[in-house]
Amino acid sequence: MGQLRDISELQRSQPGLHDRWIAIDPRGGRGLVALRSGAVVVDYDRELGQLCRRLADAHKTSLTILYCGATSRA
Repeated sequence: MGQLRDISELQRSQPGLHDRWIAIDPRGGRGLVALRSGAVVVDYDRELGQLCRRLADAHKTSLTILYCGATSRA
């Protein structure tokens, strides 16, 4: 359930991420947004394909990719 809490937290604290695909590194480290769980958002995009291409080009692996919809409830 940690991912659901992370999404709920992002929806409240980062309105700019609504309706975006987000890549979360559950191991933490450097990222754009630190989450209470210790995970970090490493990238985001409206287009899933574009996000995946950037992550592949940057050799980022072991990430969780979630959709942060403005109306979804966690």
